[in-house]
Amino acid sequence: MISSGRAVAAVLLAATLLVSGCGTRASEDEVLAGVSTGPVQLDQTSLDQLAAGAQVPGGAPTTNVPGTVDTGTVPGTVTTPGTTDTSTITTPGTKPAASGTTAQTADGKCTGQGAPLNLGQIGSFSGVLGAISASARTTLAIWAKAVNARGGVACHPVTVFAADDGADPSRGAAAAQDLIVNKKVSSIVGVFTPLSMPAILPVIEKYKVPIVGGDGVDFAWTAHPLLFPQGASLDGLIDGGLRQTVSEGKKRLGLLYCVEASICTAMAKIIPAKAKAAGAELVYQSPVSLTQTDFTAQCQNAKNAGVDGFGMGVDGSAIARVARSCAALGYFPQFISGGGVISPAQSKDPGIRRNTLSVASGNAPWMLTDTAGQKEYAAALATFSPGMETDGNSMTAWASAKLFEAAIANLGTAGRDKPILAADVLTGLGKIKNETLDGLAPPITFSPGQKAAPSIKCIYFELLTDKGWTAPKASKYQCTP
Repeated sequence: MISSGRAVAAVLLAATLLVSGCGTRASEDEVLAGVSTGPVQLDQTSLDQLAAGAQVPGGAPTTNVPGTVDTGTVPGTVTTPGTTDTSTITTPGTKPAASGTTAQTADGKCTGQGAPLNLGQIGSFSGVLGAISASARTTLAIWAKAVNARGGVACHPVTVFAADDGADPSRGAAAAQDLIVNKKVSSIVGVFTPLSMPAILPVIEKYKVPIVGGDGVDFAWTAHPLLFPQGASLDGLIDGGLRQTVSEGKKRLGLLYCVEASICTAMAKIIPAKAKAAGAELVYQSPVSLTQTDFTAQCQNAKNAGVDGFGMGVDGSAIARVARSCAALGYFPQFISGGGVISPAQSKDPGIRRNTLSVASGNAPWMLTDTAGQKEYAAALATFSPGMETDGNSMTAWASAKLFEAAIANLGTAGRDKPILAADVLTGLGKIKNETLDGLAPPITFSPGQKAAPSIKCIYFELLTDKGWTAPKASKYQCTP
């Protein structure tokens, strides 16, 4: 019984926004619970790849106190005071070669080294939002190490410059400018910028540099020619999640949505009509603040209205507080949200697990290894960051990187024989046809010079119970018209 109503997926993203935009006055313990992901240890190489001051999923190396974060400076780190912290992620010992002709053997191994390939990443990796998105930064670091161990992308050694915008649009724009102008990146990959995207778009437009994959938390992902999503669209998540909810018998829906960010209220306005179109009824909704410590009134009203599927447009720590408030009333509705707003630590909350939490995602379930793509993802994390827990945003970052790889593969020998520029990446992306990234995504198709990426209305479902995360429909995506 998986009422995966990601109808509130949009609101979940709003939750993300609000966490970053307005902060939270939740207790320090709750904030720390969100930042830490348990006693997971990253190997020193992975730690060295991360930015100074970045949130590190899993805490610190064994020499530090569990739950703390190593913030050692990486050689070559460029930090611009007051704007962004940017770190270089590459494979230690790799010596970028001068541009030249390269080749690959029949088994795909590089016989020479091409020009260095610089990529950028921007995300809200610090603050409370860092608890949710930090795994995306770590995962792109892991991908860089794994792909360089194979000789690079089309034999080009990869360097990733990861920038933290602190959920500040001006910092996000400054980061994009720095990455493109100073770091000479050919693409920005795996972005997690729910508040900063509008400020970043004018910068990439100016320089015609694509963004390949990311959080999808903006309708611009299917409206802008330089954005290339790595999975399902926001519309697809909303519509598909609602239909899934109805198919599982959850037809009386409730919704709590944040007041701190405009995206929350915007989504709250469109959910009722979408619910009705899917055969459900939104019988209760209420604005809330992430600063609330008690939700008894909302729980009582939802209980009185007969809500059986309760949409959570808030972050994971707030969902835990809602669960406590509802439990005090003997009320245990199934929660509905998105995997992108709950960290591995938050997913262990006994209250959330008791109620159960159904989510939908744009990429394959992160906890399974049903496909070649999922197996490669799990193996890379196990190899380069032993013990790190998989999660939704980590999978999103990995799929984004794999989409970039697929685009460069479409260039053929031209991708190996010269430096890869933004225009080359756009050419490769324009050749993406029915690409599933070895099972990580529903079929993705782009076209040369497209005005916007097409909306993908095929999604995956996950369910959190007292036994942990499962995927009731395995790794099969579900599509809506």
